[in-house]
Amino acid sequence: MAEEPFVPPILSYEQINEYAEKFLKKHKADKKLPVPIEEIIEFDLGLDIIPFPNLQKDFDIDGFISGDLTSIYVDQFILTDRPSRYRFTLAHEIGHFVLHKSFMQKIHPRSVSAWEDFVLTVDVEDYEWVEWQAYTFGGIVLVPRKYLLKDIAEQIKALKAKIALVKAKKIPQDSYKEYVINAIAEKLITTYDVSIDVLVKRISKEIEKGMISIP
Repeated sequence: MAEEPFVPPILSYEQINEYAEKFLKKHKADKKLPVPIEEIIEFDLGLDIIPFPNLQKDFDIDGFISGDLTSIYVDQFILTDRPSRYRFTLAHEIGHFVLHKSFMQKIHPRSVSAWEDFVLTVDVEDYEWVEWQAYTFGGIVLVPRKYLLKDIAEQIKALKAKIALVKAKKIPQDSYKEYVINAIAEKLITTYDVSIDVLVKRISKEIEKGMISIP
């Protein structure tokens, strides 16, 4: 019998946001920041986090969840020396755990090389779709909407005088919007314990979705 072709789940950004919010609520992690993603994985989910020497160098990936969904392997250097990237790697892999559990159990890769072999057999767009979903989940879990919108609003108030000065000079919003987003992100790095890139993307997405706006 021929093996069924891989078909990724179709999920919108808002659907992934809903999954992320339910995940945080289920693990009682929706009431404080930064989100304790490592503790959730080890103590709530009972997964092992295992350092993997040269994972990024040899396989061009930061992390990998085992096919039996019991372990997350993380590049050893990232685990020990890149804390914000380590946290995001964990959140990304938990994205696969939450969104793609049945798919992972079906293909059941037993090693990184087995996962690579599988990736080579699937459509590139399908694979990128799955990775986008996990990436999106990871960003939302570590930077939850309900906190981010409040923090953006507070930071916009702090930048109010600068924004007013720029607007008085008739400078269009699209010329200063990027500056404002980056300025807000810089202020929130410690709060969320993520990289500025993750924050910039989350802030930009909430603006794009119309959840908040820059004056």
